[in-house]
Amino acid sequence: MITRLFRYSHLAGWAALVLGIVLQFGLKDHLFGFRLLFYAMPKPCLLALAVILLVWPKAGLKSRGMAALMVLSLGAAWMMTSWRTAAPQVAQRNEATEVRILYWNLCRPKELHQGMVDLVKEFQPHVAAFVEPGRSKMEDNCRRYEAMLPGYQAAWMPRGILWLSKVPSRYRERGKLEGAGAFARFEVNGLGPAFPVVVADVHPHPLHWRKGQLDEALSHAQGRTDAILVGDFNTPLESALLDEYRKHFTHALEVAGEGFKETWPLGLPLLSLDHFWLGQEWEVVEAKKIWRVTSSDHAALCVTLRRKAK
Repeated sequence: MITRLFRYSHLAGWAALVLGIVLQFGLKDHLFGFRLLFYAMPKPCLLALAVILLVWPKAGLKSRGMAALMVLSLGAAWMMTSWRTAAPQVAQRNEATEVRILYWNLCRPKELHQGMVDLVKEFQPHVAAFVEPGRSKMEDNCRRYEAMLPGYQAAWMPRGILWLSKVPSRYRERGKLEGAGAFARFEVNGLGPAFPVVVADVHPHPLHWRKGQLDEALSHAQGRTDAILVGDFNTPLESALLDEYRKHFTHALEVAGEGFKETWPLGLPLLSLDHFWLGQEWEVVEAKKIWRVTSSDHAALCVTLRRKAK
């Protein structure tokens, strides 16, 4: 009985590995029915499964050889698509023309988020956007954040978006994404020509496709080439649902990040759920992914950018 159980489990493991490879490198989440499996089987998980099959008790030599090949292939594919050894150097930096933006998912703190305050003090962004900032006493918390962060003005969007700015800015629109997630669109001034920042928090409902929310968030950029979109998209960068974003925007971590691009969970490079997309008028000077695992299970993103020379 135990031998049969081991055999069936071994076969099930191989079936899951083959399905995961087909999804990650072929089907992706084009089809609604495969989306949950695609999200649940990212390359790091497939690599771990291949390692398990490699060391599986009583596995045959042929099976171990195939598993070893899968370990090498998946490890190489993951590193090639996820890891950056060093960000490109930008020549002739001029801080007077640079824009620094901080984004973070705060994971619904019950009180003031001291980790966020510390991060703002450390990086001194011109503007900062946060999703899941908590719901209780947020109007009072905004005033307390302003007292803790002199020079910044705080605004809270009732759907769960917190905005900090030390340059003139105002929100233009806010609401739901397809009745589930949240968005807010801000206009930033005082850093050259005014530009829009769209903050999105996509709701990961297991029975609803995220395509509608993602498309709606993109629509709030209004086709502007100077638009910036940030937020928790709850969708990995490998998703086919982000193809429209790639046509018009650049992802900051892909062009100027260092290390793994994945942002969740708790310092483990499993899924890249948090995104920073910038329009074609911008170039990335520096893109940092910051872990504060005692404050949030998501990484924060701090990106410095500037307008491209005409």
